[in-house]
Amino acid sequence: MVSTISLARAAWVPDDPERDREAAAGLAVAWVRQQCAEQQSSGILVLKAFGVERQIPLLRSFAAEHTVITPGAPRSRGWRSGPVLAYAPDGTTLELAARLARGSSLAAVESAHRFPLRGWAHQLGAVDLSRPDERPEGLRPELAEAVDRLDLCTTNGFDDPFGKQQAQRILRTLQGAGVLDRDVILGALAARGASERAVRHLAKLINELDPQ
Repeated sequence: MVSTISLARAAWVPDDPERDREAAAGLAVAWVRQQCAEQQSSGILVLKAFGVERQIPLLRSFAAEHTVITPGAPRSRGWRSGPVLAYAPDGTTLELAARLARGSSLAAVESAHRFPLRGWAHQLGAVDLSRPDERPEGLRPELAEAVDRLDLCTTNGFDDPFGKQQAQRILRTLQGAGVLDRDVILGALAARGASERAVRHLAKLINELDPQ
């Protein structure tokens, strides 16, 4: 299933108020280090901004061993593909992490207030690193079908009349069935490779139908 965005493997650490940042980071660091060893490659730490890693010892040590990249970093910094750890990504950071992890592995540590990853994980069949022995969850069939249809409308980021109308029709159908799950839909579409712009515009359409 992870082939949706050309990843070999995907994993995540769900946001949990009972799990501190060091423990969450540690789960992802251990997994990405293992991926690096298996692929004989160095890793990449993707952050929203430089300096975040200094607040968490395990991330700081990982950053010292591997490349650190943010969405604003110049490409001359050494952008390449390899096992990626995306820490507390928002939509832009997650898009960058997925691009850098193509053909390789990606672990994301969720920050639910920035970008909920449940739909992303379900779309990719990502391993929950807090429960690694459990089978990854997938999307409900009706949501999987809707995401497939929405994916066909993303050419112009839902910013053209046709794409917007088609998306609204699909979303209204989900709303009528009582399964308009905003976070799952947006995350799943991001996992399909939709741009941050497309995901942001779709979020606006969902909010117009179902204000929160």
